[in-house]
Amino acid sequence: MAAMGFTEADLRANRNGELSAAQMQRMNNLRRRHSLIAAAFFLALVIAATALIYAGQINDNRVPILMGITLILLNAVLVGMMARSYMRLDSDLRAGGVEVLSGEVQRVLRRGASGGDHYLLRLDGAELDVKRAVFLGFQHESPYRIYRSRHAGLLLSAEPIV
Repeated sequence: MAAMGFTEADLRANRNGELSAAQMQRMNNLRRRHSLIAAAFFLALVIAATALIYAGQINDNRVPILMGITLILLNAVLVGMMARSYMRLDSDLRAGGVEVLSGEVQRVLRRGASGGDHYLLRLDGAELDVKRAVFLGFQHESPYRIYRSRHAGLLLSAEPIV
């Protein structure tokens, strides 16, 4: 419970197929944070692209202009990804439904080339990317019921199946 940040009230709401008020607030905060990050990226990349294109025109140099155009394309991709994340969270908040995964959990640890570890839980045909503390909270090859948001796939709560 502590590693995933949910309470008994959250678990009761999830068992009923609903989001708790605290989970809705957490998702709303995450949605707001995604909006702010997207806006900051957008503005920073627009300013950088504009400066590069301007510098290229003033100096009659195509390299900064091409770099500016590349930043504009990168900006479109990044903002699109952030908008997609925002819309998934928004869909979860409007629908309020909870997806239930149940079965035997397999803990998978992938060592990254740069030394960073990647923690995964496999359950009911899904792979869930989790933090180390959550990973350690599950017993390998034991039955669990995991509740997550339908669209964003945000982990909400979990319980062992007895």
